[in-house]
Amino acid sequence: MAGAEFSGNYAHNIDPKGRATIPAAFRDALGDGFTIGMNNEFNAIALYPAERWREFSEQLDRIPATDARGMAYVRLVKAFSFAGQSLDGQGRVLLPAVLRQKAGMDKAVRFAGMGRCLEIWDEDRFRATYEAAETDFAAIMAYVNDRYFTPQG
Repeated sequence: MAGAEFSGNYAHNIDPKGRATIPAAFRDALGDGFTIGMNNEFNAIALYPAERWREFSEQLDRIPATDARGMAYVRLVKAFSFAGQSLDGQGRVLLPAVLRQKAGMDKAVRFAGMGRCLEIWDEDRFRATYEAAETDFAAIMAYVNDRYFTPQG
């Protein structure tokens, strides 16, 4: 489903083999051939539909190999990304151990729709993150309005 958006959040558990069952509400938007990697803050796992990953990968490809700092970012993103993923017959996906470790995941996780991608968070880390954002909501809203919605002249 091209252009589908991810929204909402669902609690779940990772099974002993490191698999997570993708909530039914997200499966169509995720599609087949998706990529599993880390989110931009490296604090949660992100699942990118094939089309979105292709767009992101094309942006990364514009960073010249002679830009050492830019390539450090590319290296982190690409080295911790696993393309060509699909769900099994029960709607599960194996979350690579290296990504679970980086995201601090054990068992309880939270799926969070992020518009263009689906994030999977350790439940406690997700709670701490959204509670901090709620506490500072007015300042965050002002930042977003000033940076993205107020015309710059």
